Amino acid sequence: MAIVTNKFRVAAASSFAQTFSTDSIYLVIGRPQSWSDTSYSTTFSNQASGTPADNNPPNPYDNYLNESSFWRDAMAGLRLNNSDVRLATTRYNWLPNTRYDMYQHNINASDPTVNGVFNLADSNMVVYVTSTGNVYKCLFNGRSALNTAGSFSTVQPTTTGAAPEVTADGYIWKYLYNISSAEADYITASYIPVPTTQNVSTSSGIHVILVSAAGTGYNSSNTTLTIYGDGEGAAATPVISGSSLSTITVTNPGRNYTWAKVIINGVGSAASATAIIAPAGGHGNNLRQECSAFNVMIAGTISGYANNDFPVNQDFRSVALIRNPLVYSTDQITSTGTVATATTGRITESLNMSATTSITPDIVLSGGSSGAVGIAVFVSSGTTQLQYIQPVPADRPNAILNSTINTSTGKLRQFQNGEPVTGAGYSNTINSSNGVTLYAPELQPYSGEMLYLDYRQPVTRQAGQNEKLNIVINF
Repeated sequence: MAIVTNKFRVAAASSFAQTFSTDSIYLVIGRPQSWSDTSYSTTFSNQASGTPADNNPPNPYDNYLNESSFWRDAMAGLRLNNSDVRLATTRYNWLPNTRYDMYQHNINASDPTVNGVFNLADSNMVVYVTSTGNVYKCLFNGRSALNTAGSFSTVQPTTTGAAPEVTADGYIWKYLYNISSAEADYITASYIPVPTTQNVSTSSGIHVILVSAAGTGYNSSNTTLTIYGDGEGAAATPVISGSSLSTITVTNPGRNYTWAKVIINGVGSAASATAIIAPAGGHGNNLRQECSAFNVMIAGTISGYANNDFPVNQDFRSVALIRNPLVYSTDQITSTGTVATATTGRITESLNMSATTSITPDIVLSGGSSGAVGIAVFVSSGTTQLQYIQPVPADRPNAILNSTINTSTGKLRQFQNGEPVTGAGYSNTINSSNGVTLYAPELQPYSGEMLYLDYRQPVTRQAGQNEKLNIVINF
């Protein structure tokens, strides 16, 4: 039997995060039309409970239907880089009267934490103090043979030093790092970022010794401890309650231990204790490993019209990460070309209209002579460029209207120069007086590798508005 370790998961997350420095990864938004659209769009009716609607988005599936449908609805992409990516861990706020798990090197299914988990990656051992931005690791929570459930934390940790802090409630906290206001984009309700810095107290020392059995017949005057192990320098003092071993106070953590044996010396009997060994290098040596930062958090910000590529006064419902899409070169899916590197890229096609006429988003457009059909996406104020998409109900091919298909080519009908284009409350004519009938996309649809796909409730974009999109990928 084998396992994939948390360290492997952190390494995989770190490796993926590094690709944002080496590859062109774009955050692409799409689906301006409602999820309840049934005439011209893929509705994914077999993928959600109830009826797909804007308040009940469907669930994406990892298949080509979802991928190709996304591209047909895509509007624009924003290139991300390594400054937009952080490794993250699960967020647990420090709150009074909460029982926190403590670090133990030997946690397993037979000996879980006080909160019942047997993998520290699933525990609330690492806490975030919202008032200061400090992040701490719980080294001791009062757990002992006389208090197997541990204690509730009632005193907020405050130290920012390397040495662990013992608070008045008996907890021991190790300060790990601070999240500055500059990292606010990477703090969500569920996750916090984890840096690569270090804050080591001592190298592989013993900061906590747990009392496994309290024993009986002991007294404080003649009870002592001896610590054996492959490290050096560790020392501790027993605390006797009544005639039993209550807790143990570490007076010197020592260093360089991988194992230790604690001997209780005195007139009593049956007491035992277990030294808790710090991870390799000591607490605070490898923050990403200690915090189980196997989540990659991506924070992309779309600013307004963004290089005249992103529509405003419009909404979107689908988000994808595309690795190494190509620069647009042809309307053929199998086109080849160079990898896109621009900051942003438009994916919708645009018609050059004869007048600067505003339009209501998402109306169905019809070509007067070609019979082409499209969905209006955006007309920038004062321009003649009409952005549109041509989705089809690919999950219900029999529902694709024959009237939208050019029977001589087998493809969808396309708008033609000089024809009138009409829709609800809209009437205009395609005009190539400047030599341009169709403004081609900047990013090649269906190119690159789709790494992530998300269907959401509508997000409305307004002029002058920025949208921060947080994506978390778990490894």
